[in-house]
Amino acid sequence: MDTRLLRSFLAVVRTGGMTSAAAEQGFVQSTITAHVQALERLTGARLLERRTGGVVPTPAGSLLAERARQLLDLEERMLAELTAEADRLAGPVRLCAPDSVCAYQLAPVLPELRRRFPDVRVSLFPATTRAALAALADHSADLALVLEPSADPPDADVTGLGEQELVLVGTAAADLPRDRALTPADLAAAGVLLLEEGCGYSDELAGMVAAVAQQAAPSRFGSIETVKRCVEAGLGLALLPAVTVAGELAEGRLVALRPPAVAPQRLWLVRRRSRWLSPAAEAVQAALEKLLRR
Repeated sequence: MDTRLLRSFLAVVRTGGMTSAAAEQGFVQSTITAHVQALERLTGARLLERRTGGVVPTPAGSLLAERARQLLDLEERMLAELTAEADRLAGPVRLCAPDSVCAYQLAPVLPELRRRFPDVRVSLFPATTRAALAALADHSADLALVLEPSADPPDADVTGLGEQELVLVGTAAADLPRDRALTPADLAAAGVLLLEEGCGYSDELAGMVAAVAQQAAPSRFGSIETVKRCVEAGLGLALLPAVTVAGELAEGRLVALRPPAVAPQRLWLVRRRSRWLSPAAEAVQAALEKLLRR
């Protein structure tokens, strides 16, 4: 069996659509559709069903997805053990993390990883917690970093890397109290800018605002950089990791305000317990645990 078919099928299961799977895998949509159809002919079973909002696996499709993950795990291990990379730290390591962690914590340590492991090819892509855990399960990532108050996903080994400070930011012109924590009503009145759904602390803040002003619908943005620029433009307030706004706070372009009580956010390094990990990925994991704690 061509394992490309399995990778395409797992991408469809993970993303919930042919188009999104095609974008992720670097194919046109017709190729992904052909891969799924080839699997259905081979298995003699219907693997996907269409529902509102996307496609989901049938019982046969769920079983195939589970077995596909096992097969791809064996394929990766076989290739690593039988190629020239078996005797040295080399090969690809795929890492996913929240946008803020990618840009402000991982990017600075990538040169150090390259210096330590010159033959290891580390690739990095942003993902919410849900997407990161799905990527680990479907072999599109080897390691994941997630930002959550706690982390105990099934079939996973989790290492805590410390608490991540959050800061509520606005402009100096904002007429808001600085001697006390802002209330959800204050936030609703001033306007809140949120990151995309799936970001735990943004979702928690959205829930607070919705509880006091159900008619308020805070804007969602795909990146921290966009949110910061909109806050600077006076469009509202935002709760962001402190590391992402340190420069703007130091320059006075943004000011720190006291947010309502939100759950402390911690950074966690996650790997699948049941999945074989290459020596290169093991080495990168050990290095990240030290570098990010530092």
